[in-house]
Amino acid sequence: MKIIELGKEHNSTIVMLHGANFVHSFGRQYSLADRFHIIIPHIMGFGEEADRVFDAEICTNEIADFISELDQKVLLVGFSLGAQLAFKLISEHSELFYSAIIVSPWLNKTAVSIKKALKINEKQLLSLKKKWLCNCIGFMNGLPREARREFIGWMQKVKAETIHNSVDNGITFESEPQFVNVPFPIIALAGEKEQKEIIDSVKKMAEMNPYCRYEIWKKAAHNIPPVFAKAFNTLILNIAR
Repeated sequence: MKIIELGKEHNSTIVMLHGANFVHSFGRQYSLADRFHIIIPHIMGFGEEADRVFDAEICTNEIADFISELDQKVLLVGFSLGAQLAFKLISEHSELFYSAIIVSPWLNKTAVSIKKALKINEKQLLSLKKKWLCNCIGFMNGLPREARREFIGWMQKVKAETIHNSVDNGITFESEPQFVNVPFPIIALAGEKEQKEIIDSVKKMAEMNPYCRYEIWKKAAHNIPPVFAKAFNTLILNIAR
């Protein structure tokens, strides 16, 4: 499994799980590496792992195995697809973490909403094959020119099967009943302009687990880490050990 590793190993570790397509979803958080050891795994099917087809079960097992070898509990931060994987990881491997920040998870799914999301994401994949659009996204996330070129190359390799599997990934409240027993602080975030199922997901997380609280960020859509970076980075600093 390919990773991006920032900061010094002797510092407390934060593992960040990016959204679909964009490995650098947390580009505006990379500055935290002056205080923390930050690890961003390339999620199966994306980035340097784009030659593989995404599978949620295999992916979470690989990430859990990797974290278990770090010999310390970590803060887990996930966004979008990464938030869903984070939800699965803390539910099934709670012993690996001391806290989690889960941003824009989609856990309240229906057959109708999955079908709709598949159509949207299939069109998005075609758009992201356009180099100029990848460059704009990279710039918005604070990436230097070389990293933007790298992202453009990665997107040319993402497979349609990966997009299908990442949308219809099987991660739901029903699939992870162990979440109710996760014994550490969890913050679930969503933007007030996000789709209702995502907002409902963070609210339900807080209902299910007494250690979880949720926040709905005003003016935010599906863009909290890059667009609301100052507030989001402050939140991470307040939670990280």
